[in-house]
Amino acid sequence: MKVKIIHDSNEVFEFIKTRIRYDYMYQFNNLDEREWPNTICYGLYDGAILKEMAMIYTAYDIPVLLAASFEGNEHNKRLLKTIKAYLPLKFYTHIDEKTLKEVFDGDDISDYHEYVNMGISDFSKIDDLDRKNTVRLGYAEINRIKTLFEEGYPDNWVDDSLIKLTDNYGVEIKDKLISFAGIHAYSIKHQVAAIAHVTTHPDYRSRGYARDSIVALIKDLREKVQYIGLNVKVKNHPAINCYKNIEFQEYGRFIACVITNSKVI
Repeated sequence: MKVKIIHDSNEVFEFIKTRIRYDYMYQFNNLDEREWPNTICYGLYDGAILKEMAMIYTAYDIPVLLAASFEGNEHNKRLLKTIKAYLPLKFYTHIDEKTLKEVFDGDDISDYHEYVNMGISDFSKIDDLDRKNTVRLGYAEINRIKTLFEEGYPDNWVDDSLIKLTDNYGVEIKDKLISFAGIHAYSIKHQVAAIAHVTTHPDYRSRGYARDSIVALIKDLREKVQYIGLNVKVKNHPAINCYKNIEFQEYGRFIACVITNSKVI
């Protein structure tokens, strides 16, 4: 088998189009014309047949390797072993646990967390839920959004370009933004949207405001895309239960971590 860089996003789409889309939200997002120029895609080929692929997204300060495989085959390990020496000196990754342990040294791994992908396809429950005090938020509100993150989610970071798409909702009380839900991946062409940055101010938690923000966002997104998903740390049981209560289902699990690549050429 040989590894090649894939230049045609349509080839990648044809390869992953039958996979569970909730497990590959970011990959489908990166096939969009807006993101493909920021994406390097490696493919493992058996002759002319593509067997597996992995993406490096380069638009952020730290590159992001999307290399989680949910199909249970050995091709992903072979691909990552082959390209390992050509990966950046330091990168963030979504990767399946087996591949991570076999391909990378434990001493090179930091900021390790396990996540579960979730997706919603039954919207009947949210149809009966009110949006209450929710408001739509755009880039004009970026300072208020960042202030909320500083107070309630200090480890979070925001992709300003996605805030500009105005597919963000929050809850206001007395003109104070106390809850927020936005997106981290969005492609109308490939019919995916990943909810992210769900945050509630510490003084207003456990009152359903995060759910209200999420429901308002879903009601907006479902008019544009078919697949609405998210990922959440497996140990964040309150969040998982919140999502399940509005009919999200669990899908594949992966590891998110930072890798310092000691084998780079």
